[in-house]
Amino acid sequence: MTLFGALSSGVSGLTAQSSAIGAISDNITNLSTVGYKATQVDFQTLVTTQTSATFFSAGGVQSRPRQDTGIQGLLAASTSATDIAISGNGFFVVNEAPVPGLTDEFLFTRAGSFFQNNEGFLRNTSGFYLQAWPTDPAGVVVPANRSLSISNQNVISTDFLETVNLNRVGGTASATNNISIGANLPANDTAGTTQKTDVQFFDTLGNATSLSAVYTKTTVDNNWDLIIEPPTGTAVITLEDSTSPTVLVYDSIGQLEFLSRPAEGAIVKIDGISYVVDSDGAGVTETATVKRWITAGNTSLGDDVIDLVTAVNTMDSDFDTASGRIAVKTGSVNTILFTAKGNDDIVVDPTFLLDAKSLAAANQTSSFTVRQQAGKYADETQFHFPNTPDEGDTIVINGITYTFLTAEAADATGADTNIFTSATDNAANLKAALEDLEDAIIARDPEFTASSIRLRATNQNVITAAFSSDTLVLSSKANGLSFTVAFTGSLAPAGGQTLQNAEKAFVDLTSPVTVDTDFAIIFDADGIPSAFNVSTLDIRAFANGANDMDGDTAGGKAKKITLDLGTVKESNGLTQFGGSFAPVFIIQNGSQFGTFAGVSITDDGLVTALFDNGETRPVFQIPVATFVNVNDLGSRSGNVWNATEGSGDPTLRIAASGSAGVVSQTTLEQSTVDIGTEFTKMIVVQRAFSAAAKIITTADEMLEELLRVKR
Repeated sequence: MTLFGALSSGVSGLTAQSSAIGAISDNITNLSTVGYKATQVDFQTLVTTQTSATFFSAGGVQSRPRQDTGIQGLLAASTSATDIAISGNGFFVVNEAPVPGLTDEFLFTRAGSFFQNNEGFLRNTSGFYLQAWPTDPAGVVVPANRSLSISNQNVISTDFLETVNLNRVGGTASATNNISIGANLPANDTAGTTQKTDVQFFDTLGNATSLSAVYTKTTVDNNWDLIIEPPTGTAVITLEDSTSPTVLVYDSIGQLEFLSRPAEGAIVKIDGISYVVDSDGAGVTETATVKRWITAGNTSLGDDVIDLVTAVNTMDSDFDTASGRIAVKTGSVNTILFTAKGNDDIVVDPTFLLDAKSLAAANQTSSFTVRQQAGKYADETQFHFPNTPDEGDTIVINGITYTFLTAEAADATGADTNIFTSATDNAANLKAALEDLEDAIIARDPEFTASSIRLRATNQNVITAAFSSDTLVLSSKANGLSFTVAFTGSLAPAGGQTLQNAEKAFVDLTSPVTVDTDFAIIFDADGIPSAFNVSTLDIRAFANGANDMDGDTAGGKAKKITLDLGTVKESNGLTQFGGSFAPVFIIQNGSQFGTFAGVSITDDGLVTALFDNGETRPVFQIPVATFVNVNDLGSRSGNVWNATEGSGDPTLRIAASGSAGVVSQTTLEQSTVDIGTEFTKMIVVQRAFSAAAKIITTADEMLEELLRVKR
């Protein structure tokens, strides 16, 4: 009967309001829960099919709770750098285990109250661990599984995601790859005056090292040379220009830094010749490739070093005191400097340069190469004669013609023709012919003096043969003007062939050859730079084990150091004005070793490690998971959700892209519960519950009246 239906309807009311008060109680108790989404209870009618148009059968009511997961909570500031929130759509990906296994489930949360546990993993207050994509130092996402080469940024898997661990960040050191120098080089300095800038840089191990840039005023107005010797503990420094596609060597200097006196029998090989320590002169048989390095009577390492320089200058015709290719370093008697200049590369191998205890006697322990200076930057141009010139051959030097003759003859054409002797084709006659040529040039051309022209022997040594001059060496003009050298007869080069380096047979030359020198820094008449011929520094063979800074990044080496001396036509670096030398600024990047000091998280979720040396390094990218229907996610304890059929599968996105929200650091998303609204609902629910209870008591009284009728 309908009275029992009324009772059932009242009971459904009690049940529905009980459900509502339960949701309200949950909401209120989670008022301070980070990222909590309030539950809303809606009601729907239960209708009994009516069998009579004049009689009503009661149905009742049914509750339908729903969580408004997609509603944005207010963002509140936090003091923790690892507290994060999402402003907009999406969820953080978390896992119940710090190192997820196959059975550990990936879940989703808006509760970003993360902190480091004792192992360094980021864990929120509910016990779930933050998942992210690892990155390389450039911030590019890489797979968590290092055996994979391609990252898949839309697969939730331990192959691509890993728990953020800040204990594994470690320390960092950054190599210098850029040095900027600003200074005024005095316009009134005389030729030969030097100025110096000392610069600190960092190698790949974070060690601080110093180098000195020495500027020398040349004899050419507004031109400065630049010399940088190898820093202590390195083998070679090479200054290069910025020509494309192949850079040219402006200057290259190597060094051998002795640490102790070499033992008897110790060997250093220089350009293929082994110099052996032989203090008594009886332990070594000299050959074309083995020379004595005699140290008899020496009492100091400095004496030994001087003996080696003397031996090289004496034994190898590619080295002599005039060439300056080998010398004791000024201010350091235990160091030898090698400068290749325009001759050829210099290869030095100190592998077997050992002391009495079989330890390395020098800082440099492996072979190194000092590179040949490009012809356009060399202050000398060399012309190698493979044979004695033929009768009637000519050379035109600086506009004056010199003719080779086999006998003395009268000077028929005055100053335009110089006649000197030459005979049959042999080395002795070639030496005599070149000596006559040298005398003729000095006598006929006032722009050449004895210091600007010389002869030297090439690829000869005193063991196999006496030195015999076969190369003419011409210096560039002191005033910077160029001159040409042209050849005729048997000296003329083959057509279409070009000069490859300073020392080549004439068959490799294109006639005429222009002789001049370009310097490192060139200013215009207003003191503003008009050209820089030095662009990068190539530093190799660090004694401390740091990587070469040679630009071979594909081979695991470091970048070359870019030397920024300013901008052409601008006074933002080096200038040349009147007054004194005035350093303006020295700026270099790179840093020494630094330890982890904290993190910075950008709007797009990039986690960057901060170090106490000022360096930064990206370590993780936090993804944001979005769903088609967030309100159908499955709710789990700990303020997390799981994907369901109704919600659809998650899509991982970079924060602040597409429909994904922005990641906000030192911020927490507050609960969406409004206490005023909840208390108002509580009053309504309480009254509704009381009314439903009243329905039951009223129906009970009506049933009691009906039972009295029977009595």
